[in-house]
Amino acid sequence: MPPSVPLHAAEPARSPLARWWAGWRRRQALQRARRRGYVRFRLTREGIHFVGILVFIFFGAVVRDINLLILLAGAMIGVLLLQWRFNVSTLVGLTVSRRGPAYTAVGQPADIEIRVDNPKHWLGAWLVLIEDPIERVEPQRSKTVLSGRCLIDRVPPRGWAEGRYRLLFHQRGLYRVRSTTISTRYPLGLGRGWREADQQLELIVHPPQGELSPRIDWLLDQERVGQSRAATSVGVHEGEFYGLRPWATGDSKRWIHWRTTARLGHLSVRQFEHRQQRQINVLLDVYDSDGVSRGDSVEKAISFVATLARQMVRASRDSLSVAVAAHQAQAFTSVHSPVLLVHLLDNLAVVKPSNAPPIEEALRALSVSLMQHSNLLIISTRPDQMEHVFQRLEGTPLHRLLARARIRWIDVTAGQLDDYFQLPFPEKEEGSMQTHGEREHYGSGSRQAIAP
Repeated sequence: MPPSVPLHAAEPARSPLARWWAGWRRRQALQRARRRGYVRFRLTREGIHFVGILVFIFFGAVVRDINLLILLAGAMIGVLLLQWRFNVSTLVGLTVSRRGPAYTAVGQPADIEIRVDNPKHWLGAWLVLIEDPIERVEPQRSKTVLSGRCLIDRVPPRGWAEGRYRLLFHQRGLYRVRSTTISTRYPLGLGRGWREADQQLELIVHPPQGELSPRIDWLLDQERVGQSRAATSVGVHEGEFYGLRPWATGDSKRWIHWRTTARLGHLSVRQFEHRQQRQINVLLDVYDSDGVSRGDSVEKAISFVATLARQMVRASRDSLSVAVAAHQAQAFTSVHSPVLLVHLLDNLAVVKPSNAPPIEEALRALSVSLMQHSNLLIISTRPDQMEHVFQRLEGTPLHRLLARARIRWIDVTAGQLDDYFQLPFPEKEEGSMQTHGEREHYGSGSRQAIAP
């Protein structure tokens, strides 16, 4: 039998530098974890004034040798120690959990619910302030860090309390709620104790819901003139009520119109108007040469595609295929369900403009939909580029496919989209966000419970 080999002998030997680096990283992680658990204390403005009065009384008592002032100074020192000890004891052991929606939309409020648990048996917590710093991660990282705040009045011993705050975003993108800060100034407000809790939450803000004008139907229907697929036909089992007809073999008993049957003496069934599903192909060309001059047009183009997708999914009769040419090419085919709609809006929320959008790659990703329905609506932030696209694609199968398609190019920067779509409000400056109408909002604790 061959001799056994210890497990550690099979592991590759690491250099001393690698072992030192791994140990240093472990120590740093341990220190960060300890710092998050530590309760730090700092005097407030009122506490600094209190200390100033205390110093004045103490020196006056020493210089004038007044015992009563010495006793008063000692009592004031005891008050400061009480403030420090109460803050530390209150925050030790408190745990915070956060719950919020996975996504929201620009202009729509999002409620973030906070729950604070207190495992201590005898000591409760009062006036606990929860602060959540919020930053924008995509499509552009925002340097401005805002905060949502929630003030919980009381957390009973061995119980929990809940509070909430409301956010209102004015820019699409991916936002991240970073580590939570728990603080309190109870009971006297002379000092503030706080500690951090490693609780992170990501929130996707979808593009805003705009207003489509009645002319949008003309724009979309213009692309399907002459298509037999879009013609109106008469069916039995779906659509709007069309009329009555005699019974035929295979008809459902649910569609029998009994009143007409009794009057005519033979079975009559309801007949419905059946419309074929309308298929729309849209290419979003997000071009921006300098990142500033076309900013409003970029947001308007993205919002138009998002609004069109919402409306078509809500109608439940139409299907939409979208290709995006921005910092990368993406395609979303047959968007006809709420799940696919959310997936499309999640990606539109983080679209980054580009000075060289891969429009050919986006068209190639949309080729299957173009084979089935040869109409294409291009929403762009620059003038018509199809002539250059045809030159670059000359001799390829995609060139032959596009040559047979009906293509409509809409330049948003030239105002060609204004007749069909309007945003409900102007875009705010980059990174702007409000909490319930204010930059910082204090939500109050709404529910409490005590563990048995």
